[in-house]
Amino acid sequence: MNDRMTITEALAALAAYGPAVWLGVLAAVVTFVIEIVLCTKGILFAGGEQKLKRARQAGNVALGTLKQCRYKDREPEGKTANRLYTGIYEYTVDGVTRTKQLVLSGMKPPHTLYFYYTSTPDRVFSEYDIGKNPLKLLMYIIPVLVAFVVMTALGFRP
Repeated sequence: MNDRMTITEALAALAAYGPAVWLGVLAAVVTFVIEIVLCTKGILFAGGEQKLKRARQAGNVALGTLKQCRYKDREPEGKTANRLYTGIYEYTVDGVTRTKQLVLSGMKPPHTLYFYYTSTPDRVFSEYDIGKNPLKLLMYIIPVLVAFVVMTALGFRP
């Protein structure tokens, strides 16, 4: 009835895997480290920072003021660090007042915030939007794929 393993049994089970699995895991770790180095050097996923730099150089900046703020609790209930805050900002560019909605997780939106735009003031972004890139999910998927390719190339069959 006891389905638990001891530490020695777990290490013995891990050691039973062949070298193909261990080389696959090593390839995944090396791939992940390379991706992290490329991200910190600004080679991967640096489009947002470059877009922000171009907008600042062109002077395409607008100061937004928080007009409405609301929040929604997520699971588990009652935890303030697990809230989604939605702030609606007003900003004015060339005499036209526009609004921008900003969603933040776990932190209340600031009262004033700078918005940037590259071509048209209808499509503004903030520094909070820079880190939101759905392609960053690839940083976790690619090492797993590399491990799978290495393991199958070395003859491991699941």
